[in-house]
Amino acid sequence: MIVVTGANGKLGRKVVEELLKRVPAGDIGVSVRDVNTAQDLKERGVRVRQGNFDDSESLLHAFEEASQVLIISSHSLGGVAVRQHQTAIDSAKKAGVSRLLYTSQGCPLRMP
Repeated sequence: MIVVTGANGKLGRKVVEELLKRVPAGDIGVSVRDVNTAQDLKERGVRVRQGNFDDSESLLHAFEEASQVLIISSHSLGGVAVRQHQTAIDSAKKAGVSRLLYTSQGCPLRMP
């Protein structure tokens, strides 16, 4: 199973839509903070589970049976983001995920 975090966000949703064109919905899982906002994915056969970067147990449950996980980076910054991403990585390892992909966190461009 391939699990995508942040599937209610712009990038996460686009990734899931592309996956649905390539693999059976039953082979896709999503980890979202609010499962109610991903009901359309559930109705299409995607496994929808609650997962929060601040809650390792929720991520462990969301990553259950996943062979691959795509971690869409947090919107948090600095130390909070580092801690959240480390929690996601540690949870994926604990869940036995064999392939972990991560979108790097962009740095906002500041103009003078």
